[in-house]
Amino acid sequence: MVQKKKYDLIVIGSGPGGHRAAVQASKLGQRVLIVEKDGMGGACLHTGTIPSKALREQALASEKGRAWATELMARTHGVIEEEREVTIEHFRRNGVEAVHGTASLTGPNRVKIVAADESVEIEARYILIATGTRPRRPNDIPFDDKAICDSDSILKLDRHPTTMCVLGAGVIGCEYASIFARMGVKVVLVDARPELLGSIDREIVEALTKQFEKSGVDLRLATEFKNLKVDKDREGKPIARIELVSHGVAGKETEERMFDVVLYCLGRTGNYEALNLSAVGLEPDKRGQLTVDSNYQTSVPSIYAVGDIIGAPALAASSSEQGRLAILHAFTGEKAQFPDTFPYGIYTIPEISSVGVQESVLKARNVKYVVGKAPFPVLARGKMLNDEFGFLKILVHKKTRRVMGVHVIGTSATELVHIGQVAMAFGATVDFFIENVFNYPTLAEAYKVAAINAENKLM
Repeated sequence: MVQKKKYDLIVIGSGPGGHRAAVQASKLGQRVLIVEKDGMGGACLHTGTIPSKALREQALASEKGRAWATELMARTHGVIEEEREVTIEHFRRNGVEAVHGTASLTGPNRVKIVAADESVEIEARYILIATGTRPRRPNDIPFDDKAICDSDSILKLDRHPTTMCVLGAGVIGCEYASIFARMGVKVVLVDARPELLGSIDREIVEALTKQFEKSGVDLRLATEFKNLKVDKDREGKPIARIELVSHGVAGKETEERMFDVVLYCLGRTGNYEALNLSAVGLEPDKRGQLTVDSNYQTSVPSIYAVGDIIGAPALAASSSEQGRLAILHAFTGEKAQFPDTFPYGIYTIPEISSVGVQESVLKARNVKYVVGKAPFPVLARGKMLNDEFGFLKILVHKKTRRVMGVHVIGTSATELVHIGQVAMAFGATVDFFIENVFNYPTLAEAYKVAAINAENKLM
């Protein structure tokens, strides 16, 4: 199963954090073993980021309302398989030994690996935990993975639903709600909180909410649920029965509904159970997450942890960078410095992305600023793409003229945001966008339009 009994680094988990860590260590000349319990590439590749975003692209490419979930799922699995092969090849080219098995800690420098045909204990100078998370599945929710699914099992859907209730309007819930609405499914999106996506710019959220309404997503905020159970329709097929309890101006109202599918998206929990953390004195918190210091080092000096297993920001891209930084600290002593300007991307339809601060933060800090805005419909490229609702806004310090935040909704938002990210990382002022030339026609031209709009308010 393994080529050696001693390594410089053993990585547990092959998602973005583990992948990047293993390759970085190999590039430093270290002997590296990466252990994966399930599919190589981890949850990111098989049940998380890649499948959901691939499904989104398939839905967008199909005629609106005529995309069948089962057909799109099949195409999505093709993308997953191709990416899995790329991952395996990347390990091979970089001299990283990759094996399938369940890894558990037996000491601060020892890992036991159990596979179908073998059990072996291996020693390493350092161990990095990158086991990620999985959807939370409370015992009182009767998951059958047909009428009641989580964000993993929804990818195995074997029928095209007519109706769907998504419980949880966080990032995952919002993404899947908009994707299935694009397929023509009647979606009800439910959340007990009074606001949608609290960490995102309010103007962006307002625009997203309007697009949800336009696409047919029935958004139910300040709404709880109870008595969720699996029933059967007239043909004997499983359906979900649920009571929705809304708390509005008129008081509490309860409504019983039936849906072809209920998608439960209320939280995730860390994958720690198989790790035998007690053997080294580590203990997860109530969310199954591990505590690390600024260098991603646990309280056991030889053991590091990165990615979703350590909590926010829990993004594929941030996990990857954490893996790189953790390895540099372990083998070179370089202090980890995660960049201040890193973007968030939410792949709803339409997609949204941001980097830097929000207006609410600037107001709370009493910072004087102006907003420069560029609606996509005023851009020639926006008209060509028929993007009637997208826009880009930049937040500019009133005195220093530095760009402090960029927020985008609409076509290619997650691509466009990187221009602002680079500018902010180098301390650019709004003048950078005014004085530089952008290809025409492009959506990137929105930066110049927004900058000029901000300049008018700075005068």
